[in-house]
Formats: sequence, C-alpha cells, structure tokens
Amino acid sequence: MESKSNSRSHPPQFSTIIAGNIDGRTDNVRHRQRQFHRLQSSILQHLTELKEAISQDSGHSVDEVQTEVCLALKEIRSHYSSLSLEKSVQVEYRVARGEDNLDRKKGAGIVYIIPTTHTIFYSVIAALSAALVAGNCIIVELPKTTSRVTALLRGILSGALDSDTFAISESRPDADFLSTTLVLNQQFSECLTPSITLEPPNTLRTVAVVDRTANLQEAAVDLVLARFAFNGCSPHAPDVVLVNQFCMQPFVELVIRHAAKHLGSDNRGANSLSKRPKQPSVLDQISSEEGVKVIVSGTAWGVALVQNR
Repeated sequence: MESKSNSRSHPPQFSTIIAGNIDGRTDNVRHRQRQFHRLQSSILQHLTELKEAISQDSGHSVDEVQTEVCLALKEIRSHYSSLSLEKSVQVEYRVARGEDNLDRKKGAGIVYIIPTTHTIFYSVIAALSAALVAGNCIIVELPKTTSRVTALLRGILSGALDSDTFAISESRPDADFLSTTLVLNQQFSECLTPSITLEPPNTLRTVAVVDRTANLQEAAVDLVLARFAFNGCSPHAPDVVLVNQFCMQPFVELVIRHAAKHLGSDNRGANSLSKRPKQPSVLDQISSEEGVKVIVSGTAWGVALVQNR
C-alpha cells in the first residue's frame, strides 16, 4: 500500500515510517528475522519488570500473569518459525530462472495498531508479531497513562525495533494519515473511516453450549474458570451457557461446587478494566423476570437459571 500522506496530515515522527515503507525495508526476510530476535531478547531482559507491572496494573494472579507472558512469547516464536530465508532466496531468483511468481505475497504497507486494554501486553505483542511477519511497517498506539505496562512497552519496543519501520503513537493521527494505513482496532470505538480497518466483533456475546454428550465435570470446571479468570474481564469469557435440559441439574450442581472456591474473593485489581462500559448488573436486571431463578450469587457475580426462552 503506497502512502499518499503528506507532512501536514501526519505527525513528523511518522515520516521515517512512510519512507521505510516506500523503500520496502521490511520485504527482506533476514531483516524481519533480526527484528524478531531483538524483540524477544528485549522482552526477556525486562521479563521480571513486565510481570510485576502486569500484576500491579491488572491485579491478576501469578498464574494468569504467567499465562499472558507465555502466550505472548509463543506468538513471537510461531510467527518467527514461519519465516524461511532459504525459501525467500529461491523465490527471489525465480525471475533469473524464467519462472513466474504467482504466489507472491506482500504486506499491507503500514499497519496502525490500536491495542485492547485487556491483557495489553499480549494484545500488543500478538498484533505486532503478525504485522511484522507479513512484512509491514508498524505503528502502535500507546498513549501516556498511569499504566506501568504501557510505559514499559514504549521503552522495550522502541529500543528493540528498527526506527525506520516501527514507531509509537501517543495520540490518534488524523483521518488523512489513517486512510493510508491498515488499521487494526481491538477496542470499542467509532468507525475509523475512510481507513481500511480490521475490527473484532467485541459487541457480540460469547456463548458456550453443553449438550447431552458433554463431560459435565470438565465442562463445569472449564466454564467456571473461563468466567472467573482475569477478574472476569476477558472479552472471551462466556456470557451465556446453553445447557441441554436433560443434564441441567447435575451441571448446575457442579457449577455451584466449583464456583464456591471463588466466594469471598475480592476484585484483586483495583485498576482492573471492565469488559464493557459500566451498567446495571445483569442479575439485577433479570432477577425479577418470570422464568429466571438466581441460584447462588456473590460480589459482582452469580449463577442464574433462565428457563423461560
């Protein structure tokens, strides 16, 4: 994607990114491999600080913090493993052998990443790795906030990655500049037209299904853990569980048993960010509805049986 932006429609620090995109700096596989090496090395050097910052910002447990970090490093490894210098050389010399290059792939150009606030470390690294392996120049939006993780990421990423192909934006550029980029928007926000934008369906509910063939014990354990993990703020946590009526009673009993261990647990992260804008509790809204029975509840959580469909 060629940039049509000029100096009046983008911050001055983006000029080198535009130049790097025009020069095709990221087309070289060896360059991308070096960027991955430097990125992983820098993260590992600051690993202890990152874990402490994630724990302080989110209030997540040690296991949850470790999970986020491991998944982020796994993203780097899996994307790096897909790069092959030997294959790239063979493709490069197809023209010398008089061969067509019909399966040629090229990056979008400049990718502008707006990371979600939930598990921001993983969200940034996952999106960054995917954009990097595809051969793109990258801009990550990381505004100055009180978040320790955001501050660490600004330092780690800026120090590790090539300044000609990577930059950090502390504020949202104007529409003229965004229209020259591929915007990866992981947040709830207004449509960023006229740019090409990839947005997850964050407004949709996450539904789990437990049918008659399910292992009820495993289903109860997994669903309770998915709902309570990360302070219940994960956008992937199940909002509704549809249960076959023939296994409803034993499943509910198992859910209550496994949810009991979370009774009395406080909201560990004072700075935790909610999955959706604050609104009246779902339990408050449905408790008076016909066909709804609140079986058990605690602070900011509950198990309700909805029979009237």
